[in-house]
Amino acid sequence: MDTFLYEYKNQKTEGYPFKFIRNTCEMKQPVHRHDYIQIAYVMKGVCNHYFQGKSLTVGQGDMFIIPPGSEHCLRSFEDKEYEMILIDFTPFLLRDEMESFSDSIVWKLQHRENPDAPTEWAQAWVHIGKDKQPLVEQLFLDIQEEFENREQGYEYSTRISLIKLLLLIDRESRKAQRRSTGTPVRLQQRPFGGVIQYICDNYGEDIPLEKAAELAGMTSAYFSHAFKKETGQSFVEFVHEVRIERAMELIRQGVHSMTQICFQVGFRHVSHFIRTFKKRTGITPTDYKKTFAGGPALRPITSKK
Repeated sequence: MDTFLYEYKNQKTEGYPFKFIRNTCEMKQPVHRHDYIQIAYVMKGVCNHYFQGKSLTVGQGDMFIIPPGSEHCLRSFEDKEYEMILIDFTPFLLRDEMESFSDSIVWKLQHRENPDAPTEWAQAWVHIGKDKQPLVEQLFLDIQEEFENREQGYEYSTRISLIKLLLLIDRESRKAQRRSTGTPVRLQQRPFGGVIQYICDNYGEDIPLEKAAELAGMTSAYFSHAFKKETGQSFVEFVHEVRIERAMELIRQGVHSMTQICFQVGFRHVSHFIRTFKKRTGITPTDYKKTFAGGPALRPITSKK
């Protein structure tokens, strides 16, 4: 496979080693390398990111840093639209500022002795949750506005916003790493063991897909595909199954009202609880209580293969 090399000296940057690009829908890059750092962020939709011999589906909120010398490309799916923001800059641009953060992702990316060697820093990927997406996207908008208008001082302003963005990536990556490190070894040995255990332990709380994807160390889009392949169910279906089996246990105990059970197992609306219960069991919670109340307790839910 031919690999193109993009050099910054050939980019039209008018003397300022920084570039802001906003692409939509149908970008299909050739596999390439470049001598500068690139930040990529998916604003909308999903696309494919090929990086160092591996292919990954990325979706809204996914952001990653491509270091100099790394083979990669971004490609759209034929039936999927997406919007991507790219920021290109040379390591020299933030040399002075980043020296103070010698343990950061960007610093380590810049100072790798062998760009081809496997390393935990080879691709700094992080999923930005919905709570942080407005902050990240505002930083991108500020950078875009400064870069396009180019009023006096825009170089300094874009660098400040870029530093804020890099620090946010670094901190979010460290949070994800700490969560991964805290997972018991026996669960790490199974692809989704930690996620399944988390669902079983926290079914009464909101469990967004993004949270589960972060626990698995995957993008949301890729996690959805991989989880269904592993368990035979979508993520939402699996969460519903855990909640409904627990609800069945509580109904059989005959202690709580249906409304109490509804909220206790994680549903926020009784009507949704009833619909989901009937879809999975074939009968309503009330009919289940009439038929099975007082019977033996059901077994706790376990991982499905």
